[in-house]
This record gives sequence, C-alpha cells and structure tokens, in this order.
Amino acid sequence: MKKLVILMMASTLMMASCKSEIVESANTPMDALRASNLLGQWRLKSYSNGQVSKYDVSLEFKMEEGKIKMNGQSSVNFYSADAEIDETNKTLKVLVLGTTKIAGTPEANEFEMAYYENLKNIERYDFKDKNTLVFYLAGASKETMYFEKK
Repeated sequence: MKKLVILMMASTLMMASCKSEIVESANTPMDALRASNLLGQWRLKSYSNGQVSKYDVSLEFKMEEGKIKMNGQSSVNFYSADAEIDETNKTLKVLVLGTTKIAGTPEANEFEMAYYENLKNIERYDFKDKNTLVFYLAGASKETMYFEKK
C-alpha cells in the first residue's frame, strides 16, 4: 500500500511538470479559431433555391485537441467530421465525414444523402449577419445553404 501511494505521488509530480505545447498551422492560427464566429451550434434554415428543411438538422463547430470538429444531426443520423478552415479566405473543407447507421424513411434518407454531399462540397462560407452562416457549394448547381445560430 505504501509503495502504491508513493508511486501515485511520483506520477502526479511527473504529470504536473509536463508542459503542453500548442502547434499552429499556417492556415489556421489557434487564437483565430478560438475566437471564430463559426464555433457554436447552428440549425439548417434553407437553401438558395427556396427549399426549406422540414427536418431539424443541426451543425456544431468546436475545438478538440487543437482541431476544428464538426458534428450534428441530419434528418436521420448523427454525423461528425474533421474540417480544414482558412478564416482569411473563408474557405472550409470537410476532410472525413462519419455517420451513425440508423434506418429512416426513403424520403429522409434521400434528404440526408444530399445534405452529406453538400457538406462535402462546401467551397467557402460567409456570414449574412451575426446569426446567419452561409455555405457556398462547389459544382454546377452553385447551391447555397443557410444556417441560423442556435
């Protein structure tokens, strides 16, 4: 028992003496991302073609282990993704998108697949105002997605 207490105290001292180091990418300085207007929870409001989502689709940006993470819920499943963001040029790239595998109606599944494809096709973003996030999509459609701050 005495050895265990000494071992725990030594481990605590060693961990307390460790120093964390923040490494910054050339594209995304950590201080800028921490203060980013993107961080927080968003709700899909509509598309530029007038389509309004009848599903409660959510999106959240947060910092985890020095990286921007996206997560939320689509029409059926929960999803998460790593994102590469350049706030100077307001570009956003979804790197890897993962989802749960819950079954839904054909209509909800079709909406969800289109939503995930749109996330992968985000070319850039901007803010219409402090509560409205706009994603501009690449591709022939040049679709635009509007999210409102929760």
